[in-house]
Amino acid sequence: MTGMSEINRREFGMVAAMFAALGGVAEGQEIGSGTIGASKVFPSALEKMPNGTERWNVLSGTLATGEAVGVHVSIVPAGTPKVELHVIKHSELIAVAEGNLSFEHDGVVDEVKPGAMIYVAYGTNHRVWNSGTTTARYFVMQIGGDTKKA
Repeated sequence: MTGMSEINRREFGMVAAMFAALGGVAEGQEIGSGTIGASKVFPSALEKMPNGTERWNVLSGTLATGEAVGVHVSIVPAGTPKVELHVIKHSELIAVAEGNLSFEHDGVVDEVKPGAMIYVAYGTNHRVWNSGTTTARYFVMQIGGDTKKA
């Protein structure tokens, strides 16, 4: 099992599958601080949050279709307080790799297990939190709307 700040092959595979589902990025399309023209590695940058969670920022850029896209990995220890409900102005796909999450949206709370995917539609008032007894790790892909462009 990996430590809280590591990403294993299975988790990397989940992120790769998310990218495959989106299509591809055109040659010469800018993502993050570089340009894709050949095979490339996107280094992640660790951001330690005040509430004890970690966020690995992987990339932010624009797809060939013109949509902005951002990807990060969230690592949330058990017992971390819930975040406030908030409205997003983009769409999100959240792939759960480890731990149990709760997803509150539209007055409903869904329990989410590892291997599941959450879709958060544009304009949804929502929150996601670790509702389990172990660390939760999940991948977030933000698409369109107010997603930061490179």
